Amino acid sequence: VQRWCVAENQVSVFHKLTTLDILQTPTDLAYVIYTSGSTGQPKGVMTDHRGAVNTILDINHRFSVTSQDRVLALSALNFDLSVYDIFGLLAVGGAIVMPMPEGRRDPSHWAELMTKYQVTLWDTVAALMQMLVEYQGGRALNTPLRLVLMSGDWIPLDLPPRIRQLRPEVTLMSLGGATEASIWSIYYPIDTIDPTWNSIPYGKPLTNQTFHVLNERLEPCPVWVPGQLYIGGIGLALGYWRDADKTQASFFTHPQTGERLYKTGDLGRYLPEGNIEFLGREDFQVKIRGHRIELGEVESHLHKH
Repeated sequence: VQRWCVAENQVSVFHKLTTLDILQTPTDLAYVIYTSGSTGQPKGVMTDHRGAVNTILDINHRFSVTSQDRVLALSALNFDLSVYDIFGLLAVGGAIVMPMPEGRRDPSHWAELMTKYQVTLWDTVAALMQMLVEYQGGRALNTPLRLVLMSGDWIPLDLPPRIRQLRPEVTLMSLGGATEASIWSIYYPIDTIDPTWNSIPYGKPLTNQTFHVLNERLEPCPVWVPGQLYIGGIGLALGYWRDADKTQASFFTHPQTGERLYKTGDLGRYLPEGNIEFLGREDFQVKIRGHRIELGEVESHLHKH
């Protein structure tokens, strides 16, 4: 490691620097983000550069994100939505608007920043958008908000029309997936709401990613038949940090197709038009504002007391 002290009178020293060889590869570890573990010890998800970059480039291309865009970065750094907030916008020369620490959960502060800095993108769990909608009380947002990305949890069926009261021309998008698969793996454009729906559809896979509904024999389920949800593609994590047993339990190679898959623990089913409907979980995991919490972890900590 070469260390250089940067001062005004030492700028000329950088002309003498030689270009360093690139040692990193696309499959090297990019970051570790921890998710809840039933034993009380969180699991560290190891994401490589290729997986995260694939998702970021897909979202930027799909929604024409440019240097003119600005995102309000409300997600904490230990939540993988922040990975897109930072690298998605910086990748195109866009801007990140960061709230004051004391205003991270204050919708009045969000609205003020959105107006002041003309925020164009919103990327949070549905619960935070719901807070903003309730704060606005039907009043229009004085900002060129053009794209709302919501993920991490159920989206209430009455929320999309309420968002459009604030910005009628806004594009609404439901995103989903798992921390174990590079931020997001599936998307659904929210246009009209079918009154017969129980929930917003989960949707179809993003670029270079796959989503499967499989039965106990790892065979594709017919339309309407519930099954386990599995994610495949280049977004899959390398595994869990220093935990080969948990990695082996969740990541495996399909015996027939040879595809590497991650078992999400979620249940879903195919709809006739090819979208997947999310049906919940089969275990004791819950979600709080998009964060996965194993109830076993809560129990484990209670036992320690």
